[in-house]
Amino acid sequence: MREDDPPSDDDTRSLLSSHVDAHPTDRPEPFPLQTPVQRASDPTEFDLEIEEELAYSAAHVTSVLKPVSITMFLVVLIVKATSEQLGGSVVQSPYLVYREVDTDDTGTRAMKALVNALVIVGGVLCFTVAFFFLYKHRCTRILYGWLGFSVGSLLGFSGGALSYTLLVKAFNSGNAWFPAVDMYSFVFIQFNFAVMGVAVVFWRSPLLAKQVYLVIASCIMAWVLSRFFPEWTMWALLWGLACYDIFAVLAPC
Repeated sequence: MREDDPPSDDDTRSLLSSHVDAHPTDRPEPFPLQTPVQRASDPTEFDLEIEEELAYSAAHVTSVLKPVSITMFLVVLIVKATSEQLGGSVVQSPYLVYREVDTDDTGTRAMKALVNALVIVGGVLCFTVAFFFLYKHRCTRILYGWLGFSVGSLLGFSGGALSYTLLVKAFNSGNAWFPAVDMYSFVFIQFNFAVMGVAVVFWRSPLLAKQVYLVIASCIMAWVLSRFFPEWTMWALLWGLACYDIFAVLAPC
């Protein structure tokens, strides 16, 4: 056969067989068959993803429940400690539309509490809308100033009232180990505490310090609600805020 002639069928088959025999390891091995029991016992990628999601969810819930439980425990202690000092009286907030009177019947109290809660929740809604438009128009300085002033006021003024009440109770209890604090030192310490709280919450800080300040702020806010809001209005406000949070989270807008 000349070199110019095309290869015949026998030549082609011989070339293919020699190529296959030269590379015997290139042949794919058959996939081993598994029984249904073996397939069920082997963890799949989907199962691993589900386990990771469950572990993450459990860790997230635990990280939320721990500070919430600490806050609830501290609030109970604070309310119990200050109720004796304040005589159990409630100074009704000036933000209330109606004031609860002991002579009111159940229906009147419920109606007053509902109106008070709706007014406060409406105010929260207005502030939320204002926050949204400020954020939409990139007014971050106004937002940070507003939030910083709110947190500073809560820690400074409301926290100062709570600290003063606890100091008076500790001083009147006759504890010899408790040092006396003058008014100037108290104002200086409270001012630094509030400024440090604003810096910790809105600036770079250790996670533990931020959690401590947030727990303290939550305790102060809960004490303010129990101190300046009557019982029916407080419960109605809690239910109203809970419903508002559900609406704000689940609403598509």
